[in-house]
Amino acid sequence: MRARRTVRRIALVTSGTAVAAALVATAAVGEQWAQRFTAPESTAVAATTRQVEVDPPTSTYVCPRPARLPEGSDVGDDQFGAAPVETRTAAAAVVGGAAGDPVLARLDGSRGTGLTTGPDLDVLTREVSGTRVLLADPRAGSALRLAGALASSTAAGDLRGLAAASCRAPATEHWLVGGGSQVGRTAVLTVQNPSESPATVGLAVHGPNGPVSIGGRGAFTVAPGEQEVLRLDSLAPEQRRLAVRVSAAGARVTASWQTQGIDGLVPAGTDLLEPGAPPSRTVAFSGVVGRGEAPLEDQAAELWLLAPDDRSGTARVSVYGPQGRVTLRGADVVDLGAGAVTTVPLGGLDPGTYTVVVDADVPVVGAARFALPGEQPEDSVVDGTPYDLAWNAGQVLADEPAGAGQVALPAVAEEATVVLAAVPADRSEDADLDGTVAVRLRGVDTDGGVAGEQQVDVPVGGTVEVPAADVGAATAVFVDPATDGAGGAAARVLWSVRLTASDGTGTDGTLVATLDPTSAAETDGVEEVRRVDAP
Repeated sequence: MRARRTVRRIALVTSGTAVAAALVATAAVGEQWAQRFTAPESTAVAATTRQVEVDPPTSTYVCPRPARLPEGSDVGDDQFGAAPVETRTAAAAVVGGAAGDPVLARLDGSRGTGLTTGPDLDVLTREVSGTRVLLADPRAGSALRLAGALASSTAAGDLRGLAAASCRAPATEHWLVGGGSQVGRTAVLTVQNPSESPATVGLAVHGPNGPVSIGGRGAFTVAPGEQEVLRLDSLAPEQRRLAVRVSAAGARVTASWQTQGIDGLVPAGTDLLEPGAPPSRTVAFSGVVGRGEAPLEDQAAELWLLAPDDRSGTARVSVYGPQGRVTLRGADVVDLGAGAVTTVPLGGLDPGTYTVVVDADVPVVGAARFALPGEQPEDSVVDGTPYDLAWNAGQVLADEPAGAGQVALPAVAEEATVVLAAVPADRSEDADLDGTVAVRLRGVDTDGGVAGEQQVDVPVGGTVEVPAADVGAATAVFVDPATDGAGGAAARVLWSVRLTASDGTGTDGTLVATLDPTSAAETDGVEEVRRVDAP
């Protein structure tokens, strides 16, 4: 979960003329800036600085491109067609604390649809056919509680699966890990530019053996309000594991990645990968499902890690489940090759849901993957067990024991489960894992009202699940620190939402996806203006 952030703007006025400057600064950056001055100089700067109230900029969150078969995949006769059924795609959005009326619009900002104003929150859920962007104006001095998500559900065919991802804010860098480009796998990267300026984009691709050369095809321009779709399985073919860094100049962009596979004629899963945490020495993964499968089974859960710098390193893997800490024998310490995507098997875990934390001596990025088996339709002429898979992007641990966050729930998912863990600060094998961290879970209905809430005491070093239906959640779930909670000061809450749907074969929940939360963001609506004398 990304920590709540406070945004402050600083501008300079030179000899009465405003210099076009709006610098988004964190407290840490401000401290570094202040340290450049001596005490007398700092006093002088403060004396010539005044604060001016401004309207915070519009918050823009871009939803991923809906899942669809790559061009040229829909071939074959009626009996073996790649797309025997239609794909249903829905978007959901929830906003609280906005200054105006939030809208869900097309990528270029046109044809916006206003959210329904409810008694507690603004909400929207609807089926869509293309990319959407959620726009909301923050209210100065209060937290903006905003979340959007998109999900595509396909009951049969090559695209069989539930593919979902949260809507994300544009940035100049994204890291995506997951999927492959070997025979039977497709990897489709979408880069979106919701701004009014063109973005120059560069790609850096990594595989199991290190960086993958893609030549000049890794640099391109994305026009304002447009998106570019690239086949990574063509740019970097025959890679069993992939990771991509997307960097942008000129404008901030968003990125998502559709991964899809078949084994012969049997569907092997589809998902939408969302960017994870930037390179960090600690990264955590929420909601990894173990089925009790053998450690090296093809569809067993796995963790993929990349040390993107030029240094090799070592990572320590900690796993926390329903009964507390679990030891990954033979895989609790992993060697990381510089620039190579390394796999860590998570098979062999007892059935249940787990949280995985990686502590490394070099910065890493990563994702965790798990798969659920399904059944063939009664009239199927194909043998074999179909699977759907879900990818969980790495998250950073919040600065607070329990930060505020929210997840929107697209309507094509039939059930949603909130997965919470309290990750201990001391992750050594002999750590004393006592105490709980209390959080408040709220559910939002389709009319924008809070349908229910409950306090959840998350055990330190454990993972718990709460069905979203327990708090009446139909459009969104919110997690906040419990005002009357105590303990857990040495732990951080990590959470996600697991979505499931049926494929129509009579077995419930065989299609699966996960969504990471969006954290609350607060802007103070203040710009510091300083007059300087220039020659």
